[in-house]
Amino acid sequence: MKNKKRIKQKIRQYLTLGIVVLLICPFNLAAKRKGAQLVIVKEDGQVLEGELLKVKEDSLLIMTSTSGVTIDIKEIDEIKIKKRKTKSGKGALIGAGVGFLIGGLIGSTKTSELIYDGDNPGFGNRLLVGGMVGAVYALPGSIIGGIIGGQFPGGYKTETIDVKKTPLNKIKSILKKLKKRARFKT
Repeated sequence: MKNKKRIKQKIRQYLTLGIVVLLICPFNLAAKRKGAQLVIVKEDGQVLEGELLKVKEDSLLIMTSTSGVTIDIKEIDEIKIKKRKTKSGKGALIGAGVGFLIGGLIGSTKTSELIYDGDNPGFGNRLLVGGMVGAVYALPGSIIGGIIGGQFPGGYKTETIDVKKTPLNKIKSILKKLKKRARFKT
């Protein structure tokens, strides 16, 4: 009975520590919404680069580095959509691994305190408890790693749309797709 109370107390302590770490994590989880990054080549050869603010029925509103510009669809030769890639997946994997190792070390070194009331638990039991505690620590580790990895850009992947060679009905579906990627949807 005494061991069960002790185990519950230790689990509460570790969970509390994990929650505190997540709460004081210095990264902004609710980042401000941004529109897609576009490079627009107009018929006259002019190239405009900026953030997609709004998609209208026959035009796009983008914010360049200097001002907001409305561009008529009929004047556009090509649209390049730059999709930002992040390293959040890689960060989550690294975080899960680190969390598992830290949890495994804590679990295996504290096995005698957690379960065996000071007796020598043996290698197999240390490994078992270390693995269980490591698995518990892997989840917050992967969350924190994913958040940290998401802060670092992994470059851009570019999708190019040749507007002049695209049929009108296809342009309408492209505009619908772009509308989902705009900062303002209405």
